[in-house]
Parts: sequence; structure tokens; C-alpha cells
Amino acid sequence: MAGGWARRRLAGGSVLCSLVCLLAAAHFATANEARRDAPLPKGKSSFATNPMDRAGLIGQLRAADAQVREGDPVEQPFFSVTGTFVQAGGEDVQVFEYPDTAAADAQSAQVSRDGHTIGRTKMQWIGSPHFYRGGRVIVLYVGDSRNVLQMLEAALGAPFAGPDKPDKPDKPDKQDR
Repeated sequence: MAGGWARRRLAGGSVLCSLVCLLAAAHFATANEARRDAPLPKGKSSFATNPMDRAGLIGQLRAADAQVREGDPVEQPFFSVTGTFVQAGGEDVQVFEYPDTAAADAQSAQVSRDGHTIGRTKMQWIGSPHFYRGGRVIVLYVGDSRNVLQMLEAALGAPFAGPDKPDKPDKPDKQDR
């Protein structure tokens, strides 16, 4: 008899333990979801704890009420991964997702500040190139739509290369010294 009671008690205990574990998991998942979706203070980045990927970028653009649609693959000769066209705000944006942040860092280091030279490749763009970087992604937008530029900057920060980033900084005037 004692053996039967012990088995019933253990079975009841494992059900209780399972229920407690399930509730704890739900709590932590909800807390993590709320923390991930909470806005960060200005100037702070979550990339160290949650590196941006293509899905995260698309989610941020959609959260900003952008009409976003994933499109076809895109290849650029100067990037080592195949990207994806993402239409945001009616414009095509190229999103290149790398396996880790170190690979994205290495690739973004090849882009000149003005965006016209990548590695040894000189580019003749049909519009103004704007390069953004966040976590595991590099985003290339060729165009000048203020709406798209604002959306990308809100999601990824200021561009690291483009028309506003000349290769050689202007020398200060003698009067400014």
C-alpha cells in the first residue's frame, strides 16, 4: 500500500512541478517579449544583447507603420552573402544578413565613407547610396526618399556611409581655429 501512495504522491508532485514550470516559462517569455518591444532610451542600442537580423528589421519597420514586403534575392559583387529586396515605404531596400556581427563588421569596413567604393569595386549608383548597419545586417538604400531614410535611421541609427559622409573630412577654415 505504501508503495502505491508514494507513486500517487510523486505523480501528483510531478504534475504540480510541471504546472509551476509552465507558469514560470510563460512569465519569463512574456517579460522578455515586453522588454524586447519596449522602446530604448535615445542613444541606446539593444544590438549587444539582441543583434538585429532581417526579421527584426522588418518587424521594426512594420511597428513604425511602414508598408513592408519582402521580395526577391539580391546579390552585390562586393558583399559575401545574398541579400533580400525589402520594399519599405514604396522603395526597394537591400538587406544583407550575415551569420554573425563580426562578419557584418568586416564587410561594412570595406565600404568607403561616401559609399562609392566597396573594397576594390568602384560603383556608379543610379541614386544616392545610403549604408546602414545594425547587428548582423547591412542595409543598402539607393535613393533619397525622406520617409525611407527616416524609417531606416529610426531602426538602425545614422548611416555609416553615404552622400553625407565624404571620404576626406573638410579641413577647418583658419578662422575656425
